[in-house]
Amino acid sequence: MKDKIEIRDIHPEGVAEEFDRLMQLDIDDLRAHESEFSDTCCPACHGSTVPHAFVHQSLNYRRCSECETLYISPGPIESLHLDFVRKSRAMAFWRERLPAQMRETRKPMYRERADYAADVWARMGIKPATTFEFGAGNGEFAEELAARNIVGSIVLLEPQALKLGLPNVEILTEGFEALMDSARQFDTVFAWELIEHVVEPDMFLRAVRQVLKPGAPFILSTPNERSVETRMLGRNSSNILFDHVRLYNPLSIRTLLERNGFRVVEICTPGKLDVARIQSCLDRRSETSGSDVAMRLILGDAVARDDLQRLLQANLLSSHMRVVAVADGDWRGAATPRLVV
Repeated sequence: MKDKIEIRDIHPEGVAEEFDRLMQLDIDDLRAHESEFSDTCCPACHGSTVPHAFVHQSLNYRRCSECETLYISPGPIESLHLDFVRKSRAMAFWRERLPAQMRETRKPMYRERADYAADVWARMGIKPATTFEFGAGNGEFAEELAARNIVGSIVLLEPQALKLGLPNVEILTEGFEALMDSARQFDTVFAWELIEHVVEPDMFLRAVRQVLKPGAPFILSTPNERSVETRMLGRNSSNILFDHVRLYNPLSIRTLLERNGFRVVEICTPGKLDVARIQSCLDRRSETSGSDVAMRLILGDAVARDDLQRLLQANLLSSHMRVVAVADGDWRGAATPRLVV
């Protein structure tokens, strides 16, 4: 069984290119509503010193001078963004036309996530009876948890219909409102690669708090914008993508969570593909490397490549970030303030 994840396992040749083509069509449709876009302060710390960073895919990005959160602004308000998600050609392609072999090659990623969850439970002394996942995608993580038979009940919130056919998996499609009205609580809440898609993170975290049992962990993952790969490749990084409307880093995700009454238990960046992504991009775009002879020397040596990847992981510099938090403080969240310019 193959467990080592490579770039082609996550984004096989041709899939990413078609996704990008369809995404640009989606963005063109969205920009027809630019008059309704909102220019906001930093979504993480609510700071107002947020200079323009760059333009990508015809959209403007700002970077917070205090916590370095990178985000689209002016950008779509929540209702426009939700409408975009529902109608997106690119997302429909990802869900409905994903090659069968890609579903298979991505399985190690979900096994590794389940391993991480089990490790967190062991370290926190938790035996979960119920778990909840926001934004379950195609349900692969739920399938992995169900196969291990370590959780009695698995509940998913996913706006698009899923057919998993597993007796201990319940799928909710009603949205946050129905969940907030249900008074249900769970032993763990997951949000894998979700918070970067959320326009109003404080409102999302309020929903997370409501469904968490006291002392239960909230486990999330999100791109780390303050990573060597993302900063070096810039707009060529796969993290810089329209639907990643807010890109956090270890400082800003901690700031966001603590402001919303969470205590951060752990932040790590266990990504394994940074060096491979840098090498792939440099091979395709020689101008990106410039005169960086040192990087070329490292990339030309297999041992040095592995050592560099481990260095990035250990120093919070990998582009994949994971966080474990517990909601044991007062919620001090609010809608992101409008930016007055």
